[in-house]
Amino acid sequence: MPDLLRCNTIIGQPSHGNLAPVSPDEILSPREIEIARAYAQGDTYQGIATRLGIAPSTVRTHLATIYRKLEVSTKLDLRRRIGADASAEAATDLPPRPDKPSIAVLAFENMSDDPGQEFFSDAITTEIITALSRSPWLFIIARNTTFTYKGQNVDVRRVAAELGVRFVLEGSVRRAGDRVRVTAELIDGLTGGHVWSDRYDGETRDVFDLQDAITRQVVASIQTIVHRSTIDQPVERQSRPDLTVWELTMRSWHLLYDFAPEAYASAKTLLERALAIDPESAEANMVLSLINHHIAILGFAPDPRPAMEAAYALGRRATQLDDRNEYAHWALGISCWGLQRLDEGIAALERAVELNPNCSLAYGSLGTALAIAGRTDEAIRNQEIAIRMNPRDPSIFFRFSGLALAHYMAGDFEMAISWAERAIHRMPRWYLAHFLLAASHVALGRGDRARAAADASREVLPDLSLADVERIPIRDAARMQEFRDRLEVAGYG
Repeated sequence: MPDLLRCNTIIGQPSHGNLAPVSPDEILSPREIEIARAYAQGDTYQGIATRLGIAPSTVRTHLATIYRKLEVSTKLDLRRRIGADASAEAATDLPPRPDKPSIAVLAFENMSDDPGQEFFSDAITTEIITALSRSPWLFIIARNTTFTYKGQNVDVRRVAAELGVRFVLEGSVRRAGDRVRVTAELIDGLTGGHVWSDRYDGETRDVFDLQDAITRQVVASIQTIVHRSTIDQPVERQSRPDLTVWELTMRSWHLLYDFAPEAYASAKTLLERALAIDPESAEANMVLSLINHHIAILGFAPDPRPAMEAAYALGRRATQLDDRNEYAHWALGISCWGLQRLDEGIAALERAVELNPNCSLAYGSLGTALAIAGRTDEAIRNQEIAIRMNPRDPSIFFRFSGLALAHYMAGDFEMAISWAERAIHRMPRWYLAHFLLAASHVALGRGDRARAAADASREVLPDLSLADVERIPIRDAARMQEFRDRLEVAGYG
């Protein structure tokens, strides 16, 4: 418990003596009860704040008040005080939650007028469970178990406690004629709070294609949301000596999405600890490969070559340790880009898609690799699949710049400009998008706009130079030289 909260606990508060303690429900407001239970069960300031739509500092203030009202001074005391009132949490025969992010998918409700359409809602649910189960990162409750709750008006927190999971996915299917609407909502089983939701509309002319499309979009979104929601404690707690290999790896995965050199330095420290404990952890090798790759391509090392070579070696190691892990093949595939191993990289990314057709990252990176190789139609198709599957991906600027590169290689410079601008809007420090924007303006004879784009890029990347283009080189030597020439015209020296 932070010292701030301890200091805010009022000293000398009158005790209840031998009287039975007053129930927290009689002392705390409904909002305070929700925050107290979430925090006592392991949630963080940021996690609680995100779900309730308030600032983390407000959560801290509420907790100080809660500690004062309940006359407790530690999280353990809070857990005991709150837990004594909650029957689900107080039960001793409930299964513990696993280390992995854990999800129970409840049977989607058939909201159609025709009860005979229940087969469709059941099929959607089964497909989502099957697809999620393919991920080595997730712990998924089997269909036979979750379907026992079908038709019941359930309390999501009770279901999560009974099944020992952190998240519960529920949804509904409404079909009318040839149209179908599927809604899905991910709930935090600790608090009952909303984490994510979306809606999908389609036509049922080919019901199996529709099932596949909805499943891919739901699964891709959930994989990203769950990873980022599971390990969200502050980085300063990384010094805890009792962190497991899994926790160290997941914290590092979380830091990957910060796209900052300080975060990557912290991630490397965590992963080195993980590999010291278990050198044969495929996940730790894989995430360390990704960290090194991003250090190289984002320009966080003066010489990117050592980081590229480390990323490649670690990616190879990860696939050797677990050939069925699609993320390991993804890491290996993208590590090949700057090392003139493009065919090997494409093969690894195709293997990742084969292992998990719901892995949007693999689709997007395959699209970029195909664009580098000049296979523009395939590149565009794969990027569009990735964006459709996971439109909220924090790394979606890579998808946008991948599309910009594909259109640039195809000679459609207006589209290249459009996608490059979108990528810059999402990530102003992404050098490749700036290069593609400037080179496309040169190709269209717009020297002034090209130079303006180059000047704008230096406002966020003061050291950006022509040498940086070698981080992700185009395979065709003539096209690569043409790219360099156009960047030189734009003013990159």
